[in-house]
Amino acid sequence: MSFFQEDQIGVSETWLKLQLSKPHSSLSWAVVGGGYLTTNKVYWLKVSNTDLSPEIVPEEYYRNRLVDKGEKEEVLGFMTSASLLNYSVSEKSLNGLHVRTIATVGLGNAVRVGELPKQGKKIGTINLLVQTSEVLTFSASIEAISIASEARTLAVLESEIQIQNENNFATGTGTDCIGIISPAGTNGIDYVGKHTTFGYLIGATTYEAVTQGILKWKKARNLLYLNQ
Repeated sequence: MSFFQEDQIGVSETWLKLQLSKPHSSLSWAVVGGGYLTTNKVYWLKVSNTDLSPEIVPEEYYRNRLVDKGEKEEVLGFMTSASLLNYSVSEKSLNGLHVRTIATVGLGNAVRVGELPKQGKKIGTINLLVQTSEVLTFSASIEAISIASEARTLAVLESEIQIQNENNFATGTGTDCIGIISPAGTNGIDYVGKHTTFGYLIGATTYEAVTQGILKWKKARNLLYLNQ
């Protein structure tokens, strides 16, 4: 039985939604609700190149879509071109602590960190939401993002996604986003480094969710090619 069973996930082709049973603090650079926020809803919105022309402001577009669906509360909102129906979830527990990572994975604009930016026509993003069972302090949430980012990068490197016209492997995409959510409250956990139980759980669930997502992305591409 999932520790997070009261926090329900719903999905359609356009929206992936996590309805939290109680308010959570979030730290992210998401399109909507980026920074430090308290919310009880997380959304992923699927878009295409035609939805976001250069003159459109992504946050404004997203908020208008939320209004159209009748959403009036402040939410954490990710944006992606990846299939929401292929979202991946990994949940692990140890010593009474629990972590769940939800990932949507697209690698169409895969890049290698530290290289000059290029304007490609392809789109694709890795969006990660890491949910912890215990309250995290602000500084611990920052550390949690670091751990999740490292795990994401490891999963992408091991998948050996080759950058177009280059011999190097990608480390992520140009538009990846990570959000950390934990129950809103005081007296939070201060440290979640790799020597801690939470650090292990964050790293392990993120690695697994991204790895699963990459496999789904590769499978979808292979099926697409076979049908052409």
